[in-house]
Amino acid sequence: MSSIILYLKPFLIALISSLIFTKTLILFSRKYKLYDKIKENKIHQKNIARFGGVAIIVSFLLAMFLSGDLFFDNLKWGVIISCVVILFFGICDDLKSLSWKKQLLGQIAVVLIMIYTGLSVDYIANPFGGPEFRLDQIQYSIFNIQYSVLGSLFILFWIIGFMNVMNWLDGLDGLAGGVGFIGAMTLFFLSISNLVNQPPLGIISIAVAGAVLGFLFYNFHPAKIFMGTTGSMFLGFILAVLAIFSGGKIATVLLIMGFPILDAGWVIVQRIKAGESPFKGDMRHLHYKLLEQGWSQRKVVLFIYLICLSFGISAIVFQDINKIFSLMILFVLFYFILTRVSRTSS
Repeated sequence: MSSIILYLKPFLIALISSLIFTKTLILFSRKYKLYDKIKENKIHQKNIARFGGVAIIVSFLLAMFLSGDLFFDNLKWGVIISCVVILFFGICDDLKSLSWKKQLLGQIAVVLIMIYTGLSVDYIANPFGGPEFRLDQIQYSIFNIQYSVLGSLFILFWIIGFMNVMNWLDGLDGLAGGVGFIGAMTLFFLSISNLVNQPPLGIISIAVAGAVLGFLFYNFHPAKIFMGTTGSMFLGFILAVLAIFSGGKIATVLLIMGFPILDAGWVIVQRIKAGESPFKGDMRHLHYKLLEQGWSQRKVVLFIYLICLSFGISAIVFQDINKIFSLMILFVLFYFILTRVSRTSS
């Protein structure tokens, strides 16, 4: 019973707070006419609030502080400070549409905070059973603290990559939020399993899930509010960090986010081939392509939910080499869907 309360309390705090704050921000945005800008590369064509990410982050932080069961070491303070930085840059972008360079500056700042507060990756396990891939052989020192060069670079690309993938995924009502919820719940069940058994990770993961679920109540199609850059950057950040917290479960999170990652990679290649900036927003993403095929928003979103959920479950059930096979299946599935959509579009 005590273990249930341990996780139920942060979940309910985050959920109830998110419901209240999201509704408040909807009313606030309507009063002061703070709406998402209508653009050619966006589906919605009416005024919708854009500050749902603020509600998600604030609710998550409240659950962290009010749960009463977390010991705040340097890493957890790093997460909290990073959330504040994301809030600042996210709100600025949601209000003024920052350039991609300024957004990248904020993302780098978040990564540096996490590395400075102790986030590290010394090695990546070999799924084929051989020796692990060491990342700590080259060291550098700042303020008499040793850091790994390769490990720090890995963290930099890992976190920034996830923040941008989640940002690009946020194109349909409920899509990014639902995938973020699936990711948080997968990491929660992983954290309470005998394999990991990390209650602090479970508390943080379930708090994220509660905060996102409360927001999704207003974000699922037809959406009354969007998460904006604030929310998508936060979800990408927290999933990337929790993957490292959980003992380097890199393959697990890759399976959960594999479909959006493959989509982002394919779109970047298409933009480069066309001589365009890889950071330029457009309608090349697969979820937009499915809409062009006549799918409804709900059908597209539920379809991607199903894919992410299926591979999320496989990430919990399978271990080591089986995860590699699952990633291969995911790649083949994405290629099959992409080819099918491309043929019917031409």
